[in-house]
Amino acid sequence: MIGLTCTPTTFRLVKRYPVRWLDWHADFEKAQALWPPTSPLTPEAWRDARLAAYRYCGVVERTTLIACAAVWRYSETAWEVAAVSTRPEYRRRGYGQAVVAFVTGYILQQGRVATCHMAADNVAMQRTAERVGFVETSPAT
Repeated sequence: MIGLTCTPTTFRLVKRYPVRWLDWHADFEKAQALWPPTSPLTPEAWRDARLAAYRYCGVVERTTLIACAAVWRYSETAWEVAAVSTRPEYRRRGYGQAVVAFVTGYILQQGRVATCHMAADNVAMQRTAERVGFVETSPAT
């Protein structure tokens, strides 16, 4: 795993696409359609995410959720950028960067440290996080 942190000094806002917070009720089916088939999103899992202090945002075009990310409020001082996903046919166009920047900006506005963790072989997410201003804080294991 690789750990990254973003601060107000390193943060770079990206406004390429309109990003908004997802509504837990109205946007469930949109989120469900984006989830990987290997671990489908159930109503129970969606409810549990909310109870575990996750809040999701996304780029919605017409009725389709193109990309999403979550903020996970796991402590009083640091919140995680989590659950970043982009539809395969929309990848490498900046959608992931837009949702990561949106969530990161929110975390920093709330006065928290923005953290992000990913597998060492997830190069696409590492590059996305770096473009937003994240820097490595813990080495790959």
